[in-house]
Amino acid sequence: MWKKLVLIVLVLVLISVFTTPPAEAGSNNILKALALGGLLAALGPPPVVIAPGPERHYYPPRQEYVSGHWEISREWVPGTWERVWVPRQYDRWGNWVSGHYETRQAPGFYEERRVWVEGYHRPY
Repeated sequence: MWKKLVLIVLVLVLISVFTTPPAEAGSNNILKALALGGLLAALGPPPVVIAPGPERHYYPPRQEYVSGHWEISREWVPGTWERVWVPRQYDRWGNWVSGHYETRQAPGFYEERRVWVEGYHRPY
């Protein structure tokens, strides 16, 4: 608040000094200009100097690349059910059996498959 008031008064005084014609020519105008420049410089905000900080280099963490490779994976394959036509025939006791459908089950089993494992980076 006080800075604004002082600045307004100073500007009005300097305007009145420069608008009145000098009585004699000479170096009086130069002194007035220097006084005005010095007062305006003193009332202004101090200069702000922004210096760049020190350079920082980013070094990523050291990593080792593990290449892709094939692995053998053991996976369970579930059993299946199927309906099968059995033609007419004699059974093992000698009785005649007409044709019919039977449901048969194939058991589940493990199967080994080759699986590709992608490569990746891992830190030391």
